[in-house]
Amino acid sequence: MDKILVVGINGSPHKNGTTSVMLKKFLSAVEKHGGKTKLINLIDYDIKPCLGCYSTNPKSCKYPCVQKDDAQKLHPLLIKADAIVFGTPIYWFNMSGLMKNFIDRLCCLAAGGYLLEGKVGIFFAVSKENEGGRVNATLSMASALNHLGLLIPPYSTLFYPGKEEIVRNGKVVWSDWVSEDTLKIGKNIIQLCKFLKKSKFKW
Repeated sequence: MDKILVVGINGSPHKNGTTSVMLKKFLSAVEKHGGKTKLINLIDYDIKPCLGCYSTNPKSCKYPCVQKDDAQKLHPLLIKADAIVFGTPIYWFNMSGLMKNFIDRLCCLAAGGYLLEGKVGIFFAVSKENEGGRVNATLSMASALNHLGLLIPPYSTLFYPGKEEIVRNGKVVWSDWVSEDTLKIGKNIIQLCKFLKKSKFKW
């Protein structure tokens, strides 16, 4: 069996910011358990807005998309991937414009025969402390990608506020539970992808 390929999508305009750091933790955990990884920084690509032709005239928007830009370069990698990790910062209580635009442009992969169907999806959002929208962003991404055919396993929608203050036995301690959970999820991604490949389940 070939190595499991997990692609990380960085929806932040900063290639070395917190979103990127968290994505790299995910991918490092995947590699630790025998997977192969690829990190995509959306800021490096020219991806135009979706024209919406899938909903108004499906015949005009078969894969590949009628928009000609860098999205065409990324679609084959996503089709090849076994799992995709989507990471975004919070901008105005939701995912970044870069990530929303990218997800919109995946419509052609549905029109082309649901080419992402059966792949595993992991979603997380990063924000500054006390800034709202983290849960909203992860669920927005997950619901869209679920309709594109991605499988969403337990514990795969994460929201990262930075280290959180927790009181235990009357003492204040700091918890970085998301960083800890990435190690577990990295292992789970590999196990689930291997199970799916062995099962040869037809969606």
